[in-house]
Amino acid sequence: MSERIVIIGAGMAGLATAVSLLEGGFRPILVDKSRAVGGRMSSKTIGDARFDQGAQHFGILSESVAELLEPARTAGVMREWFRTRDGRPRYVGLGGMRRIPEFLARNLEVHTGTPVARLAIHDGRVTVHAGSRRFEGSAAVVTPPLPQSLALLGASGIEVADPAIRGVDYRACLAVMAHLDGPSGLPDGHRTVVDDTVAWLADNKHKGTSAVQSLTIHSTPTFAAEHIEDDPDTWTDLLLDAASSFLASGVTGATGHRWRYSEPMTVLNMGSIVLQQSPPIVLAGEVFAGAKVEGAALSGLSAAAMVSDLLS
Repeated sequence: MSERIVIIGAGMAGLATAVSLLEGGFRPILVDKSRAVGGRMSSKTIGDARFDQGAQHFGILSESVAELLEPARTAGVMREWFRTRDGRPRYVGLGGMRRIPEFLARNLEVHTGTPVARLAIHDGRVTVHAGSRRFEGSAAVVTPPLPQSLALLGASGIEVADPAIRGVDYRACLAVMAHLDGPSGLPDGHRTVVDDTVAWLADNKHKGTSAVQSLTIHSTPTFAAEHIEDDPDTWTDLLLDAASSFLASGVTGATGHRWRYSEPMTVLNMGSIVLQQSPPIVLAGEVFAGAKVEGAALSGLSAAAMVSDLLS
């Protein structure tokens, strides 16, 4: 029987790790506290509208990530939305960004809604404790945002002493999902805003996420830092007011969502890092390979390669 590898976190880093390990003959097991895979590649249905509430689009520069996602593109799950000024394509999931991680997870063993409390090592094996559930493997890969990963490792008696890793801070983002009573009027379905409140506007119908008119608003990091602990009704209204001048239609309803770990402020460019060699415990995530979707995928591929080398 193939060796089991337990991967904590089913965002892009964890999924890339799992897909690569499965192709290498291992048996990856993904465990995630959220109700669905994808991490910040998150889509949500509210009423008759669907919204991308986290990552809005992504680019691909590396051949390894292009190869990882080519099956999703071929299957029609992923499509080009627009091109940057220098001609580089930006991609989205058709029917929502989450469609892409769901596609990657189609052949994987995934346990969602399963918060992990700690890791334990016994007889050369790693056991992941998640409430009353136990997941045992020959190795473990830890992929959540770094503050959460460090807290989990600390609770497991695994200290990460590197000050560069321990010193990484994250920017927050506040997102608003708004129903519209007509077309958004956004040129090409999106707009970058240069002010102190709104950073980005995206038309979910234009990008193929929603069948009806809906809008996602992302705040600036400055605004999020000021309001992250406030009542959502307060900052939702502030973001809607700031966005209204860019829209051709009115808002009929809105819901807010906090992203506490939206983007790391520092990128360490390590790929991933081995915390322990026997049994292997590897730390991965976008902070180790360039922020955003592609960085997370690259880190996951790096983690899979490290695990494979250590167990060979």
